[in-house]
Amino acid sequence: MTRITRHFATIHDGRWGHRQVHYRRTGKGPVLILLHQSPLSSRDMIATMQRWQRHYTCIAPDTPGYGLSDPLGVAHAEMEDFATSVVEFLDAIGVAKAAFYGFHTGAMMAVAVAARYPQRVHTVAANGYVIPDAAERAELVAEYLPRFAPSWDGAHLAWLWSRMREQTIFFPWYRKAGADRLEVNLPPPEALQAGLVDFLRAGDHYRVAYRAAFTMPSGETLRKMTVPALITASRTDPTSRYLARAVDPAPSVTVRECATPAEALDLALAHLRRARTSAAPKLAATRPIAGRLWQQMLDVPGGQLRIRRNADAPGRTVVVVHDAAGSSDTVAALAASFIGRRPVVAIDLPGHGESDPALPRGPVTVAAYAKALRAALDALRVRECDIVGVWGGGLVGLELAHLAPKRVRRLVLTGLPYFDRALQAELRRRYAPAIRIDGHGGHLLQAWHFVRDQGLFWPWYNATREGNLRAATRVDAALVHQRVLEIFRAPDQWRRAYLAHFAYPVKARLRTVKVATLLAASNDDPLRVYTLAAAKARPHPFCALIGDPAEWGRELSPFLDA
Repeated sequence: MTRITRHFATIHDGRWGHRQVHYRRTGKGPVLILLHQSPLSSRDMIATMQRWQRHYTCIAPDTPGYGLSDPLGVAHAEMEDFATSVVEFLDAIGVAKAAFYGFHTGAMMAVAVAARYPQRVHTVAANGYVIPDAAERAELVAEYLPRFAPSWDGAHLAWLWSRMREQTIFFPWYRKAGADRLEVNLPPPEALQAGLVDFLRAGDHYRVAYRAAFTMPSGETLRKMTVPALITASRTDPTSRYLARAVDPAPSVTVRECATPAEALDLALAHLRRARTSAAPKLAATRPIAGRLWQQMLDVPGGQLRIRRNADAPGRTVVVVHDAAGSSDTVAALAASFIGRRPVVAIDLPGHGESDPALPRGPVTVAAYAKALRAALDALRVRECDIVGVWGGGLVGLELAHLAPKRVRRLVLTGLPYFDRALQAELRRRYAPAIRIDGHGGHLLQAWHFVRDQGLFWPWYNATREGNLRAATRVDAALVHQRVLEIFRAPDQWRRAYLAHFAYPVKARLRTVKVATLLAASNDDPLRVYTLAAAKARPHPFCALIGDPAEWGRELSPFLDA
């Protein structure tokens, strides 16, 4: 089976300005574009891509605002807008004309592309196409898409789990009559969790493409279709009820119900293979966007790493390394503070954020992360760099400085976990609890309160007066929500990272480091006292940072530029 790889395409000066589209690609032969359902991402197309990869070069983009693709930046968009966004993506990857397959929202989008841009489409297979009447359309828009916002108590996660579960039991999910009951198996908790994480990637933006699908004049569109089109659904799919409403479709349109999902896929493939085809484009390097952090997938031994970067300014590259249960998203403000000052790269460590778990087999160690970081720098052809590490990310930078002292020129350790052996042992026992997926969603609130307590107590499990964090607390709902998402994006890997950090010989490494090193912490950092202790014990200067990481580039530049 051919490996599925991930990429970013950059659209410059499109209808919605500069933006990036994340996509998956596999297979060989002519090009087939696969469009996913809402509120998921191209991850939902992996099984179909594997099924068809010997027939086609399968390319599955994340819809704008879903997965890792930039949103269009509008609160409301019509399906014709999404069709235009797809054509801009085709232009960006060098595809003049393609076959299309779409599922649910993706089915609507694929048909919209064929209707509006027939010269760009050979054929289209739409699996799960909806044709609501006026009353149903109004109800779906009003009831199906409630606003989604983080709540201080984590209640939004409990609601979301029930919502994801309920839509596999009823359609629409908010109606509970017998006629609304679905005759399908309830997915395993792991499948619900994967969908929930995709929902969290989209956030409240999940409503935009859904709404566009519900408001699309879908019946009229089929009557005007000129491109060969298959409209299908399996009997177990709630959208199959709409097939009978495809009244008087154009001669180029075939409407057919299938008995099973597998039969619907086979019918779609047979339809697609009857049409003319176009050769797939060669992969091109991701183009940068000036003035902002842009994303790229980096090939390294064992998989791919997601990075954020900017190279507007000359000079030595600053590499920003996040902590456990973090990613380049959690240090994005810090990384962006170097734009215009230095080239900057923030890397999702293996198994974190959107990176593959590209570590060798065996125990997870800080040394393994440091070697993975070195492999990433090799792939980027960065020969020398400065490193700014946050909490455990600083340990990864410190270890890389030990392994390759000529490669790391300057090292900044912010919030250094400079712990004695007794505290390290205690933290290994208690700091990183096992959060196992629970069929009723209990793991969501466990993760929420674990992260929230990290901003209230040090250590988080010391919920006493002595453990109170009396500086500015870090319990903003959006911040806690982001860190919870990081835990779910790095299942169990975040725990292994914490355990690796708490086993690291930080005192010995700091004593022998040969790279110019600055210790730093903000006033509200729980590790400030440990960082100060390290500065006192070792001949390294200390820098007091203000609370906002968006200003740290300015504060750290005198040391990095010295």
